[in-house]
Amino acid sequence: GDVQIEAAIGGLPPDFTISEKGSCGSELSHVVEASDIDLERGARLERDWNERSAIDALNEIDCPNFFLMAEARGKLGSTPPKRKLKATFENLAKEANYEELLQKTMRQDFNSVELPAEVFTFGNWTIVGRLWPLMPENRENGGDFVGVFGGEADSIDDIGRTRDRLYRKSRRYKNVDNLIIALRCDDSNHRLKEVLFGSQQFNFYVHNDPTETTSLPAPFHSQKLDGFWFNSSGPQNNNVIGVVTFYGVHPWNTDKTRAIFYANPYLDKAMPEWAKLITHAEYGNGDINIVDGIPVSHFVDDYEDIGDPFG
Repeated sequence: GDVQIEAAIGGLPPDFTISEKGSCGSELSHVVEASDIDLERGARLERDWNERSAIDALNEIDCPNFFLMAEARGKLGSTPPKRKLKATFENLAKEANYEELLQKTMRQDFNSVELPAEVFTFGNWTIVGRLWPLMPENRENGGDFVGVFGGEADSIDDIGRTRDRLYRKSRRYKNVDNLIIALRCDDSNHRLKEVLFGSQQFNFYVHNDPTETTSLPAPFHSQKLDGFWFNSSGPQNNNVIGVVTFYGVHPWNTDKTRAIFYANPYLDKAMPEWAKLITHAEYGNGDINIVDGIPVSHFVDDYEDIGDPFG
């Protein structure tokens, strides 16, 4: 096929356009727009200043034997007193019987254990903290804060940010058919699955009253309807026929880098021939299987043929 770099389309300059002959001799054109994303680069959730200050205070708590699981309700109108907030849960950790609680948690499941709990209230903002004992082999590393604020976990991944980047590319070229978005990113297939098909979430139930001891349903994982290919409104971004990822690509290893093509499974369109030849994703049984294929360097003009890659 023929590749053009930054060929203008309707006033827009996509990075590449690719032309190839179709099965009936017709010429097919594909537009490729590239982006640089590092899926493993941590990015703290954007929060208002008051809530970030509260999170920072909880992260400073001296809690060497327990995880502090904290759930907040309401919205902070001003910064809570840091010393009082910390002291509330530090005292809870000091008064808790580690050995006794450890034995309970080893005999019972998560929802059956009555965990030491305390409530901190500041205006209309309330945070409920519960302690979970660390296993003996992990105690030397100290405890940590596990926070849930407004129903959202304090995430440090870039799944949402990556999905937003794809949305921006798709919307910019919304009138262009056969759009392909290329991403340079880390080797994180399971996280790209969440970007394309929906985020994974961990669901668990807690009592509003920390002294309540009745049984609750067991925790479970589920997939949110917020994927780039599919969300709560159904299939999305039908101008994008696929996303191709380049893992660990640098100027010195472009001839060896691994590319994986993820076709949009909700489209009734023929995929480009090269997409079936290079390493690509196949979908089935709710999972993604990666099928190895020809390295992308095979398509470069000065490629040195080293034989059949499947032989």
